[in-house]
Amino acid sequence: MILLINLLLLIVGTSCFTYHNEIIVSSKEIDDITDDNKYSYSPIVQCHFLPSDYYECESVEDIPENDTRSCQKRNGRRFGGEKYIEVEHTSIRCRIFDGIECKGNRSFLIDNIPCIKYSSHYFISTLLYSIFLGLFAVDRYSLGHIGIAVGKMITLGGLGLWWIIDIILLICGKLNPQDDSNWIIQH
Repeated sequence: MILLINLLLLIVGTSCFTYHNEIIVSSKEIDDITDDNKYSYSPIVQCHFLPSDYYECESVEDIPENDTRSCQKRNGRRFGGEKYIEVEHTSIRCRIFDGIECKGNRSFLIDNIPCIKYSSHYFISTLLYSIFLGLFAVDRYSLGHIGIAVGKMITLGGLGLWWIIDIILLICGKLNPQDDSNWIIQH
């Protein structure tokens, strides 16, 4: 009886042996599965499906202006805008890190990336600078408007008039950082 069971297991075990709902396959079948041309259900993931932790992408600011993918000027600004419809979109080139195994091209494009650039300009800080230190042009200096800031500082905020106008411009969204970056809203 034991001999018959061993013989049966030997015959069944050469083709396919089921153990707790797992199928053990031969090495030839594994080679067939990992062949890219035969099966799309490979255990190796396509490179463009990997999470962003496994690749690095170029920055939107690093794309040259003469490249067709670059962010074009819209309403006088190259990056960002006040409203979503004002923001231009582009595609960026990404590359998989070395040592990460994936299937397909290791360099690929990601589409529909907004042309937004952030730097160290916080809206609340600039508003507080404008309210409390606007007579001394600290708000204009922090935004990078150096030439205007010198004139505002020498005239003590245009005798207060320039100071009030800058507060109104800042609240209305007409006074932006010199480098076309977007505001960082929260600290």
